[in-house]
Amino acid sequence: MNQKKISQEYEKAIQYIYELMKSGELTIGSRLPTERALAETLGIGRNSTREALSIMHGMGLIERRQGSGNYISENVGQSIKQTILMMIALKTITKREVCEFRRMMEKSVCNAVIHTGLTKEQRERLESMVNQMSMVTGENLVDTDKAFHEELIADTGNNLWITLMEAVVEVYREWIDYVIKHADGIKKKKLLKTHEMIYDSLIKKDIETLNAAIDEHYDIIEELLG
Repeated sequence: MNQKKISQEYEKAIQYIYELMKSGELTIGSRLPTERALAETLGIGRNSTREALSIMHGMGLIERRQGSGNYISENVGQSIKQTILMMIALKTITKREVCEFRRMMEKSVCNAVIHTGLTKEQRERLESMVNQMSMVTGENLVDTDKAFHEELIADTGNNLWITLMEAVVEVYREWIDYVIKHADGIKKKKLLKTHEMIYDSLIKKDIETLNAAIDEHYDIIEELLG
């Protein structure tokens, strides 16, 4: 079988799986048909179905479970993360551009949260995280910072934002780890202050102060990243 035919066939297999997802026959966590079943259904070679599944696995769209088969990934955001990392490696985007994207998205997220309002439980979780940041260091501080920003995203209830931002947060995590480890006491206090300002602005629904706090937060991070 020539390479062109294999290419056409695996594209056919990928499109078929996509149509199954679009129709609702396959959802998150669903088990995919076996290589043999796909090959017989589509009238293509097993090598082509294997290639299609390998590509989708590499993209983070499906996951392999030993002795069980292939499943639609429960972490679709992983494919977005891998794409971002690849683009950084290929220098089609820069770390600074990723930082700028996150800055703009965080403003959108927080403005949406102001519009919809926070529940008592959401306010308490955010307040607890801000308080905890003043008492922890190292990895615990990195984890608390991550949890704070993830809570903001989750509070929007917008699944697209959640998926996009979770992927960016995963890319961003090692950079934040570096920033927190290399920040001096003054910078760490400033970062803590920006989190307090973000929280207070959300409660007071003060968009102007909120956006200024987010800008200060990311200005500090970008300065430390160099």
